[in-house]
Amino acid sequence: MMKKLLLIPVLIIFAFSGCITEYVYLSTYVYKNQTSYSITVKAHSCFLEKDSVFIIPPSESHMLEFMVDGSHYSPPFWGDYISISDYIVVSNGEKQFIHKFYPPDPETNNLYQEETYKLVKERKRHRTYEYIFTDDDFVNAEPIEPSDGSVSE
Repeated sequence: MMKKLLLIPVLIIFAFSGCITEYVYLSTYVYKNQTSYSITVKAHSCFLEKDSVFIIPPSESHMLEFMVDGSHYSPPFWGDYISISDYIVVSNGEKQFIHKFYPPDPETNNLYQEETYKLVKERKRHRTYEYIFTDDDFVNAEPIEPSDGSVSE
């Protein structure tokens, strides 16, 4: 009888130990370049030592992935930490525009805002979003100073 009583708490612990599960959620963001220029994307975060920079040649794409433990998907460009002073500079070599994390500009397709992206695939705990750069993105962009051709802030 005593062995049966000792078995009950062990079975209860064993039964409930599988119920507490943390999942990893993966968000994939695909950036496609449908312009006739190479596009440079520079993401600045005050929590990182170096800016994250990637170049997308015409008709090509670049993919970023963000994983989050818990119960939700990562918004775009939200690594482990995000700051209100973070920003993204997008340039086509002639013009550039800046997306600020804060304050978000409702007039632009801010790359920090999930609404800017198209959800193209959803699987269990994995979503793939897409953003397509077009020439229209650069119509109202600021001209880059011709001094050395680099992306300025």
